[in-house]
Amino acid sequence: MVRRRTAPRKKRAAYAKLDSAAPARRGGALVIVVLGALVLLNLYVFVWDKKTSVGAIKQKALAGSAAGPSMTIESPPLAGAPAAVAAAAAAEPVTAVDGHVAKSDTVGKLLRRSGLTAAESDDVIRALSGVLDFRTLRAGAAYRIERGSDGRVTRFDLELSKNHHVRVIRAANGALTGVADPT
Repeated sequence: MVRRRTAPRKKRAAYAKLDSAAPARRGGALVIVVLGALVLLNLYVFVWDKKTSVGAIKQKALAGSAAGPSMTIESPPLAGAPAAVAAAAAAEPVTAVDGHVAKSDTVGKLLRRSGLTAAESDDVIRALSGVLDFRTLRAGAAYRIERGSDGRVTRFDLELSKNHHVRVIRAANGALTGVADPT
């Protein structure tokens, strides 16, 4: 009959040959050296290097946005908007950004890519929530974002199809209102 070895017996047999009670443990010095080297590399890339530092990237972004797709135009009167909002929008010059929805874009992604902050994007999305089924957003749809002289979003137009347009308009009280405009 053959006797089976049990787990404690295997350990005893393996350690008996080493003349010690337990296997040696390695120190964490190698891990600390590798992590330190990675920290120094990141500091070099993001802080010290003049081409890839955070400051250089911000300067390139500001220079690129100044020469980007934005333009200053006079705003046409708003169709379907109250007369006071239309008069206020026609009186002040606005900055407009035109674009198209890219593949796998969401409304939030295209708003942030167009230069809106997270808070501004949230306001526009809240205004659209009762008017737009966000699943109907398709690649290639045209959109336009207009900002007033104060820098706030005054209008957001989204052409979902030839027959379906959605817009967000800033009212006189400062609130954004979403409107579905089937034309």
